[in-house]
Amino acid sequence: MSVEKKYYKSSSFITIGFLSLIFSLILIYLKYEFNDLSIFEFRFDYIGNVLNYFIALATLVSAIILKFTKREIKKSKKIIALILISISFILLVAIVFIDKIVIFKNVGFLFNIPIKKFFTGLFYSIGITIQIYLFMFISGLFFEVDKLYELRITVVTIFSIGLLIIFTLFYVWNVNAYTLEKITEKEYDYGCIPGAAVWKKNKPSPIFEARIRKALELYRKNYYKKIILTGGNAPGEISEAEAAQKYLVNLGVNKKDIILEKETSTTSEQIKYLKKYFSNKKILIVSDGFHLSRITQIAKFFNLKVEGVSSDYTMTLEKAIYYRTRETVALLMFWLFAI
Repeated sequence: MSVEKKYYKSSSFITIGFLSLIFSLILIYLKYEFNDLSIFEFRFDYIGNVLNYFIALATLVSAIILKFTKREIKKSKKIIALILISISFILLVAIVFIDKIVIFKNVGFLFNIPIKKFFTGLFYSIGITIQIYLFMFISGLFFEVDKLYELRITVVTIFSIGLLIIFTLFYVWNVNAYTLEKITEKEYDYGCIPGAAVWKKNKPSPIFEARIRKALELYRKNYYKKIILTGGNAPGEISEAEAAQKYLVNLGVNKKDIILEKETSTTSEQIKYLKKYFSNKKILIVSDGFHLSRITQIAKFFNLKVEGVSSDYTMTLEKAIYYRTRETVALLMFWLFAI
């Protein structure tokens, strides 16, 4: 086979690299569009955005380097790569379709996740997995390995995703970042208590109660003059915000110092609420250490001036593993897809 033919085949992977970059740019655009943010609010230093464009740029750079290696690439390899990149774009189209079609709004839950969010997250996850696979697939062509090549790349891709999950897990586990000694201000415009479970007789759950008591302690120490309470309710129940308000008022907090938000049901929605009404204010969020890792990252995505302080709630090792594993998955999904 002539050198020109080798160059032709290697160059075709540069096209795939550019398509991967376009995929990343569209994904980033959708992250901001679906959250009612202008693309001009994009932050290059945000961890989730770095992950998005790093994968694409690494794929493109690998394809460019591959061209100059003058490696002979089988036609089947190019076909596989083209099929994978095509599937990625089909998934993006499906995500936009799900977002725009009314039938997917408020149609129930799947595995305790809203159906719309479940399928959006699923399609995004498949798409990003394909992008990681493509990077490994193209960079792997540098080497003289052909036997079980696709299977080898699949194993390496799974290993890479595992490392990404471990990195996120360690990030979530770093609860010492949210002690009172780590905050940078002595006075904030508002304190904020994100909602949590409410038990029978409108009693906050132990986790929620610990958040409220810590926020009350900081309120009495004049870290802030007003407290924002967020969190909606299940049908027939008092809202999480109202349960917290009742608890605080019983302990002597003036109702005039409390701001209620009773409609949100997720952490992202609560941050969107803060973005809408308190975007230029300094806010101290009081929650659990494992939760603050995600909530402060969501706030950073929305360009909010937020810091976090952990409550004094202690839990068993079993509970700690459960909550932090759950937060790890949730944070990684938000980093990559802002959902």
